[in-house]
Amino acid sequence: MNYKHYLAIGLCVLALVVVYLFGNTKKPKDLSQKKGPKQETTASNTDIEATLKTVNSQLSKDTLAIINALLKDPENVKNIDSVAHIYNVAGFSGVASYYLYDLAKKKNELALWVKAGDQNYQAAMILNSPENSGLLFQNALACFKKATELAPTNTSYQIKLAQCYMDGTQDVMSGVGILRDIVAKDSNNAEAQFTLGRFGIVSKQFDKAIKRLEKVVSLQPSNVDAYLLLAEAYENVGEKKSAVSALEKAKKLIKDPELTKEINDYIKHLKQ
Repeated sequence: MNYKHYLAIGLCVLALVVVYLFGNTKKPKDLSQKKGPKQETTASNTDIEATLKTVNSQLSKDTLAIINALLKDPENVKNIDSVAHIYNVAGFSGVASYYLYDLAKKKNELALWVKAGDQNYQAAMILNSPENSGLLFQNALACFKKATELAPTNTSYQIKLAQCYMDGTQDVMSGVGILRDIVAKDSNNAEAQFTLGRFGIVSKQFDKAIKRLEKVVSLQPSNVDAYLLLAEAYENVGEKKSAVSALEKAKKLIKDPELTKEINDYIKHLKQ
């Protein structure tokens, strides 16, 4: 993993989450020991049965027996959590997302909406392709809309809803509006400021991004992603010394020797 790849993860707010949809989550070194990766077709509301058939054909009989036994009570939260866990462990997070979303619709409980929303959003972000992530973003958006209806004062759910708008739809400004309302009421909301700063990078509004991200690191001096994004923003406005300073601060917080080396190399590049 190099510096730029790490930054891309930061841009997607995925530094701590690696959730794949409709694919195998094994590490490459594990996949290389097999003839080929598992196949999981992209699901839509109309072809989920075909998707499940394809996925289930790759599971062992014993695993399928456990899943089928759990699904005899499809509204039992513990059962569906177990089903989702089995599919996640098997490397098919898309199917897990489907079951969690379906359960949330049936039970209409806040915790279930949030859990389903998180998984759908994370899977959509890691895929980062319209043909595979569109339905996931739709489901995540629906989940967090419900969460904000059930808990209208919870800013964390509002921010998650904003992220869905900004990352998964063409209605980006609805998400921006939600975040601006939050920081207008509480300028120290680091999560909202960070998301706006990230948007500033993506939209090439680097001056605005710098202001947002400087606020974040003042509130969260251990936020590695914020420092990396700050370095990107500083570099794009020609402030190389500030970019180096941000990278140095990020480097002190990173434990990965390979990534540290990549950052050192990039610092040398900026100093040239």
